[in-house]
Amino acid sequence: MRKTVSVTIDDDAKRPRPRFRRRTEALVGAADPEALFGELPRTPKGVGALWSHQADQLRTYANDHRDSSDVALELPTGSGKTLVGLLISEWRRRTLGQRVVYACPTKQLARQVLQKANDQGIPAVLLTGSHGDWDQAELVRYTRGDVTAITTYSTIFNLNSHLADAQTLMFDDAHAAEGFVAEAWALSVNRKLDQYGRLFDALGDSIESSFVARMVAPDGPAADASEVRLIPIGAVARRAAEIDRVLAELQRDPMYRFRMLRENLSSCLFYVSRREFYIRPMIPPTFDHAPFTDPVQRIYLSATLGDAGELERAFGRTDIRRVPVPTAWDRTGSGRRFFIFPELAAPTSMAPADSLDTEEEGENEASPNAGLVGSLLDLANKRLVLTPDDDSASKIADMLGVPGPERFTAKDADTGIQPFIDANSGTLLAPNRYDGMDLAADACRMMLMAGLPTASHLQDRFLETKLRASEVLQERIRTRVLQGSGRCTRGPKDWAVVVVTGEDILRFLSRAEVRKSLPVELQAEITFGLEQSLEAADDLVYLAESALEQDQIWQEDAEPELAKLRRGASREPQPNVAELATSARREVRAWTCAWQQDWESAARVAIEVIENLKAPGLRPYRALWAYLGSAWSALASTDHASSAALRSADLLRTAHAAAVGTTWLKEVQPLPSTTYDSDPVDEQGVEGVLALLKGRLSSPVNFERQSATMLANLNQQEATKYEQGLVSLGQFLGADAFKPTGKGRADAAWIWESCWMTVEAKSEQEAEGMLSMDYVRQTNTQLASLTADRDVEEPPQGSISIIVTPRSVVDPDAVPIADPHVYLSMPKLVLDVAHDAVRAWKELRGMAKGVSEEALHVDVARVLWEHRVLPTQVRERLSRDPIRGV
Repeated sequence: MRKTVSVTIDDDAKRPRPRFRRRTEALVGAADPEALFGELPRTPKGVGALWSHQADQLRTYANDHRDSSDVALELPTGSGKTLVGLLISEWRRRTLGQRVVYACPTKQLARQVLQKANDQGIPAVLLTGSHGDWDQAELVRYTRGDVTAITTYSTIFNLNSHLADAQTLMFDDAHAAEGFVAEAWALSVNRKLDQYGRLFDALGDSIESSFVARMVAPDGPAADASEVRLIPIGAVARRAAEIDRVLAELQRDPMYRFRMLRENLSSCLFYVSRREFYIRPMIPPTFDHAPFTDPVQRIYLSATLGDAGELERAFGRTDIRRVPVPTAWDRTGSGRRFFIFPELAAPTSMAPADSLDTEEEGENEASPNAGLVGSLLDLANKRLVLTPDDDSASKIADMLGVPGPERFTAKDADTGIQPFIDANSGTLLAPNRYDGMDLAADACRMMLMAGLPTASHLQDRFLETKLRASEVLQERIRTRVLQGSGRCTRGPKDWAVVVVTGEDILRFLSRAEVRKSLPVELQAEITFGLEQSLEAADDLVYLAESALEQDQIWQEDAEPELAKLRRGASREPQPNVAELATSARREVRAWTCAWQQDWESAARVAIEVIENLKAPGLRPYRALWAYLGSAWSALASTDHASSAALRSADLLRTAHAAAVGTTWLKEVQPLPSTTYDSDPVDEQGVEGVLALLKGRLSSPVNFERQSATMLANLNQQEATKYEQGLVSLGQFLGADAFKPTGKGRADAAWIWESCWMTVEAKSEQEAEGMLSMDYVRQTNTQLASLTADRDVEEPPQGSISIIVTPRSVVDPDAVPIADPHVYLSMPKLVLDVAHDAVRAWKELRGMAKGVSEEALHVDVARVLWEHRVLPTQVRERLSRDPIRGV
């Protein structure tokens, strides 16, 4: 029976009669998005007229790309990117009658887009957070096509998207998408979880026990937090069932991420460090995600599209059409920044600038005026601190003495950075937030950018530190630096002071080829900042004050100089970006096949990738793809004699040939029947150790005395003793080690027939200050001096020169003149190698008595490998930090 509802009407209330709703907009919209702008209702906060470059982009889109399945529009920060996106969204909604979803990386940005839509009179609703909390009336308005839905990337890329019926998808800040998209198919298993250790058990003997021991050992002086390894693809495939049983017990967020991967574990790459297992496909399989692929069109709004194919890799697409940045905008810029590099400042009575070294322990009692950096940040009531990770941000806040109530973060999903914007004073700690924060106008005019944003996850760290494929990451790093430095300058009338600390980012920006790849306005600002930062620390504070006030001194001195630098600058792409851009399409195809477990097709496309990565600088990346092709061919093979198996073996040999100078592939997939010392230089190192083991260090007394003396010499600063310690270390590593005679020569030379290493020690230096150009020039020549001594034309391939110094900052003028074979190394790292060598020797001495050299050879190679002191391993450990960059 139908339920009857009784309604009583109060005649005395004289309430006006309700009216039926009527449509207020035409069923058919404007001819194009540009024309639509003129039809929008004007609001007090709306934009009165389009900029010419906005109109140009809208025109190009309407004429050339309205039917493209994937199209990217490049509009730098401050150029009105959001309005262009909203106009296109509204035009497709009105004219084409489509349901439109506008996705942002974060909730805060989604709220900002909603506000801009409201300001322009564009109907939109905000659908973020749990779908159970959405206003159903607003959801229906979107479903009917009456409004655009504004949401976050995570709403689209998850196991059960509740906006899966979109017909147009608009992605804002697409240049920052890699992490937001990939994380839907990425699983982190932290070492604090029981599953971390059990994954090693599941992988069984696929991983050597010495590596497992290093990963699960308690924290201590010998623990290497930087070590990362790729688990063999074949081992993951063989042990997929065991791995599944371990991961199936995950709870909460990791459980949901595992469900995205569960049917395709064999298609994932497994990385591991002492911190976590990190599991993901190299390129996200967005092709298999209907909420992303079903829409008629996907539009990507980006402040920088890049030249190396990063957009295609981030979204897993093979053909994204582009509407490039307006040509005039590159010389316009968005706002004004004064870059300050405190580590370059001339010393004064002020506390040292590098008192913000976050590697030091026990520094949490610093006052708000912690050196020059503290003095600079104290010029403003509100400051942004941008770092690559959480720990660095917290340590910097402690060192600067920021009180707890004045510390803000962007971690609250609902409030975001709004509490900081509303506050009168405070410090916003924003680890790894190089995008997704708008601090325009008076919201913040002072920021600290500490450290180079290289690796945001283990895959990046593997590419950087193990594969040595830095060229592949350069585009991503440049984008993070570019976007991060613009967090406080969001429009043409904004200005801010950007304080840059950290030897890695200073050295990165000191390289002329890096600066030339940036927009010319940013080139001018960074060059100007590098030059001005050579002033005395006290003077730098006054200059920063002028920049903050935009006073007469700034207008008369700084602005004309910046204009002159801008006129003389030109933008040039980095080497090999065109080759990487072309490769991206093939890489996406290969990973599409791999996700479908079509191993044969994946391997064949991998071969296409290898054949077209020809530049010498891309050799490490070619090695990775040859390994992928080998592993996928092995999975496709039916028996050892099949064509796929033969191809797998051939590709593995190709990979090893391309991976020369690194150890990652020997760790992951050594060639069949090879020994630990299969590299000639490692064999020579083993022979050298054997000779000492059976010779003058066979005596327990001699060994204990010499090893103890070496460790003591390397654990103090006096130059003569330190140099003696270096020579002894070379001998313990099986090298012909000595101190060359003559002026300007190395403090130690380690000679194996197939590899040379020279070591220049600056052990007596204090950590403060810069490494001078003279030291770099001197080190440049040390291998050449050895070639003259030995009457040969050149040193063996892969030979390197090391400068051991506590100083991490290099004179910016010395960076471009450093030869590619010159590296920096900290004394602690050298001491770590020495301790590992002594531990290996103690183990060897226990097995050497009464055994012939020939019989011992295999065991010596194994023990040295397990302690990471074979020559190739030592070379890799000491060459992590190239002065010039790769």
